[in-house]
Amino acid sequence: MAAPLPNDRKTLAGLRNKDNQAYEILYKFYFPVVESFILKNSGNRDDARDIFQETILVLLNKVPTEDFELTSSLKTYLFSISSNLWLKRLRQARQMHSRSGEVLAHDSAQGLAAAGEMGCEVHEEPTPAEKVVGFLSRITLKCQALLKAIFFLRKDIHTITRENGYTSVHNAQNQKYKCLEQARREAKSEKAP
Repeated sequence: MAAPLPNDRKTLAGLRNKDNQAYEILYKFYFPVVESFILKNSGNRDDARDIFQETILVLLNKVPTEDFELTSSLKTYLFSISSNLWLKRLRQARQMHSRSGEVLAHDSAQGLAAAGEMGCEVHEEPTPAEKVVGFLSRITLKCQALLKAIFFLRKDIHTITRENGYTSVHNAQNQKYKCLEQARREAKSEKAP
């Protein structure tokens, strides 16, 4: 039986207080999800560790600010940051590859550093998946968490209702509709001249 997830508020408080146990919690409970995502999307374990460390840095920059409020679970929040960072890295690597016509080394970080030294500029059209991630990054964090739970993590609506404290499945489905509308508006605004 899997260990229950730790309390998000306590974990964030531990991070604010620079408690080593809070960092251990991040790696024990949240790194495996990020690692699995990266391994399934053209990455390796070193990539996963790098991306997770960048994710923790983003989190640590936000945690001490007074206006930081976690509107989703910490797991969803960390996954959102990690997946955005990884997809950005993949896009940059793909763009460099298409510009240079050379095969990049598997270590995309080395490839990115080399391209920067050569002064390569990258302006390639994003893939449809990257566009979707872009739209999702501009909607509210609560909607990001809900849509990722439904479409990326493939959770059923009953589980989402229970985990997010919705009073009924109908309310959760209404929220899903509202979030999809937010994403559609973002998609339309990007297409507008």
